[in-house]
Amino acid sequence: MELTLLDYNMVHYRPSEIAAASLALSQLLLVALPWSPQQQHYSTYDATHLKPIMQHIAKNIVMVNEGKTKFKAVKNKYSSSKLMKISLIPHLNSAIVKTMAAALLSNP
Repeated sequence: MELTLLDYNMVHYRPSEIAAASLALSQLLLVALPWSPQQQHYSTYDATHLKPIMQHIAKNIVMVNEGKTKFKAVKNKYSSSKLMKISLIPHLNSAIVKTMAAALLSNP
């Protein structure tokens, strides 16, 4: 989510939308669970609404992982053992992330 703070294309999204999209993306990556009806009910956001936000987040992840951005502080911060090296988990380089990001990376 911290990467979204650096992305001008994300400023028009509400923090609750970014949080919901981050949760949806993380549960898809880590446990292969889709956005549930209960999550939709309580967040008021459906999967269709969250998909473009998830794509932006995925694009930011790919850009940082491939070194295509000068904003590397967030990745460096979360690669420390103090923060459980979360930015180094293999899930962040998965085909799911790359596929989600592909639409936005092909149209800069």
